[in-house]
Amino acid sequence: MRRLVPPLIVTAVILAVAVPTTCNRGAVARAKADAARLTSQRDSLLSVVGERERQQAALTIQRQTHEADITRLRDSAIALERRRAAAQLTVRQIRTVGALQDQLRAAFPELGASAWGLTTLPFDDGDTLGLEYLLVPAWFAETFVIDHANAASWRAQKDQLLAVDSLRLRVGALQDSIARLVAANAAAYRTGYQAAFTSYQDLSKRHIAELRKPRIRLGSALGLLGAVGVGVVVGRALP
Repeated sequence: MRRLVPPLIVTAVILAVAVPTTCNRGAVARAKADAARLTSQRDSLLSVVGERERQQAALTIQRQTHEADITRLRDSAIALERRRAAAQLTVRQIRTVGALQDQLRAAFPELGASAWGLTTLPFDDGDTLGLEYLLVPAWFAETFVIDHANAASWRAQKDQLLAVDSLRLRVGALQDSIARLVAANAAAYRTGYQAAFTSYQDLSKRHIAELRKPRIRLGSALGLLGAVGVGVVVGRALP
């Protein structure tokens, strides 16, 4: 009666041939390590981007608050200029000397109520008509000179400040455009990075699955199959 090769031997041979090689196991480990490293980098990037976006939101709130203050101050300056123009027109519309004296006393209270005297100087000798003049201390004339110089300086400062404010508005608009471009670039980069990372994950999973498939090495398989063949022949030859 012939002896057949025990099924256990055949099973052991198949398992020995089908077990993944050490090289494949190393490749799987490296692929997993790369995936873990890229995942960590992706998470770190998203964390940094999120923190910067939170900081940008906080700065945007602060800027909006400052912009509101600037608008309020600008409106106040416009109102002051309107009141100044209206007050100047009121002075221009004074028609009596008495009203003019009252306005001067209100504008220069340091001279007192009696400083603004009034006299009439004839055009020529013997004329009964002439021009009315206000009488003020001689050195008070320097006050008019100083006030005139101050007014000219303040007008120049006002023009410069208005130019600065207009330039600031243009700079603010440019900064807004730059901020929008930076945000758009960051969003595009984040989206592209996420898409690439997702594609890599899918490719990595398929690569690892492929590496995990059993690989039959030709030399080992032929040797084992030859040994099995000899065992079968010997088994058949035995009575």
